[in-house]
Amino acid sequence: MAVSQIRSFLSGRFGAEARVTQLDVDFDRTPLAVRTVVIAPRSRAESNALLQTDLSDRLGRPVALRVDQVLLDPGAGAVEAQRAELRQANDAVARDIGKANGVAGLVALAAGVAPDAVTIDRDHQRVTATAAILPGAELATYGALERRTANSIEGWQVALVPPISQLPVISFADNIDTLDAPAREAVLLSAWAARRWNSPQLTVPGFQSEMPEKPVLSQRRALAIAALLKQQGITAIAAPPAGQSFRLAVTNQMDR
Repeated sequence: MAVSQIRSFLSGRFGAEARVTQLDVDFDRTPLAVRTVVIAPRSRAESNALLQTDLSDRLGRPVALRVDQVLLDPGAGAVEAQRAELRQANDAVARDIGKANGVAGLVALAAGVAPDAVTIDRDHQRVTATAAILPGAELATYGALERRTANSIEGWQVALVPPISQLPVISFADNIDTLDAPAREAVLLSAWAARRWNSPQLTVPGFQSEMPEKPVLSQRRALAIAALLKQQGITAIAAPPAGQSFRLAVTNQMDR
């Protein structure tokens, strides 16, 4: 439905003589990412910023719109329009390939691997690499590398998969069942690693699938961790209590 609305909107703005081609809509991104090529008379040129604002209003949601406008002089025939469309398409592909190669190079450098070991999804602007074991690097090091790389590549989603290792220690103060800043960071780092390892769940010491009406200290701590994990899309799995300092673990790490 949204694709039809977008095509109708663009056709209306550029006029009956215009052609809307290569309309790509990425519904997984926020704001909604729309890329298209429009072939139109030169007199119907439009401001991309204004189009983006008006389309956002039309759809009732934020939109990141990129319109490559191929503007033809009066009297241009169908053959010329087709040639212009082909040139525009070839130029767009060349730009995308060049940018994707640059992105792959940056991610490869961060991951310590060769560029051909990086997986690029140009359609959805996602890039993934499994990081090499870096001497002295901790799990937090890989998380920081991913964030730094993502910040340097505008518009791309970066996933740096760290080597399998123990998750960070989560520590509670004496008789305290809330997460302080370091403990919270350790839980968030654990959740990030679990997502990168394609593990939708983590074992949480002290957690039970059915908690008593009045949970004891270890259970209250586990509940605090489970709540934060849930916000990150990770499910807590029951495990025996382990004191006030412990690590979470993916299920296949329990025997390691």
